[in-house]
Amino acid sequence: MGKEERFDLPEYNGGSLNLTATSGLLSLDWARDVAREPATVPVLTAGALVSSESELPPDHLFSTLLHTGLLHDMLCLYNSQRQQFHTLVTLGPNVCGHPRITHGGMTAAIIDETLGGLNYVLKREGVVPHGPSFTVHLEVGYKAPVPASTSLICTASLDSLDGRKAWVSAQVLDKPGGTLYATGKALFVIPKDKMLPPSKQSEGAAFSAKRQDGRAPETETEVERLSIMT
Repeated sequence: MGKEERFDLPEYNGGSLNLTATSGLLSLDWARDVAREPATVPVLTAGALVSSESELPPDHLFSTLLHTGLLHDMLCLYNSQRQQFHTLVTLGPNVCGHPRITHGGMTAAIIDETLGGLNYVLKREGVVPHGPSFTVHLEVGYKAPVPASTSLICTASLDSLDGRKAWVSAQVLDKPGGTLYATGKALFVIPKDKMLPPSKQSEGAAFSAKRQDGRAPETETEVERLSIMT
């Protein structure tokens, strides 16, 4: 194992986040370049997902994928200038449909999670209305087979917004400007009975609240819980 290298990035909640590049995604030049782009901050790491203190439910799909080794690493980043959300993942070897080719359902899940991540940060930014949003339509176009045991970047962007409805799209590549493996388009909707007013009972207010340990909430699940309790 190589020498541990310190890699500092500003946190989405303020302050700084120390990531190490001994192995995994941040040992890749292209991943480091994406993470260091102006106005880009980390939103979620693999360590946060598998932490025993995580506010995500224990049955969260991507926590399980990391725990079981189906994913070896995961890092979510947000670029506020472009309003783009990136999910960087390293796949394990046991994710295949055809031999040595990643199952299409895994690719679709990465796209859906990335599109949901974009909704998450845009709610915090006040672009998308507050409240839990759900995928009501997802369209995936498969462009090339995704090899197992490879690293990917899935980038999501907001196409249009109409009240409770957000149309979003994404691309999956082996690196920025590299091989395009898949594209995705989705419609996310906040149910009428789940909408929160832009007031104290909003995700924005919950994000600015402090947890009992003094830290700001870090996950959408926690934000929604605090929103209801506020």
